[in-house]
Amino acid sequence: MKRLLALVPAVLFSTAALAQEVPEAAKKDLWCGIAFGIISADVPADASDEDKALAKQFADGSVMLIERATAAHMEAGYDEAGFATYKTEQQAHVLTNMGGPAEEQDYKYEDCAPLIGL
Repeated sequence: MKRLLALVPAVLFSTAALAQEVPEAAKKDLWCGIAFGIISADVPADASDEDKALAKQFADGSVMLIERATAAHMEAGYDEAGFATYKTEQQAHVLTNMGGPAEEQDYKYEDCAPLIGL
């Protein structure tokens, strides 16, 4: 009986982990959404109208992708607090990841641009 009771936490924790298996597309949406948000926030005030329009597309795309990723993560079993923590961790990761060599980035511009119609 004690052995059976010892297995209960292991089963519960493995079920929670499985419940948070998020599709790769949702992970990509979150990464790209965060990246577009970072890029759109860095547009200088004296940027050309063309650059400002592109920054607006990036900002709007960021919102859309993060909303879509949020919904997918919630469907996969995250609660609001858990996702908020994960999203904060991902924001730091994306910022660092974008600053590294292109070949080491999780996703490239070419991977993300089609997600927002570019």
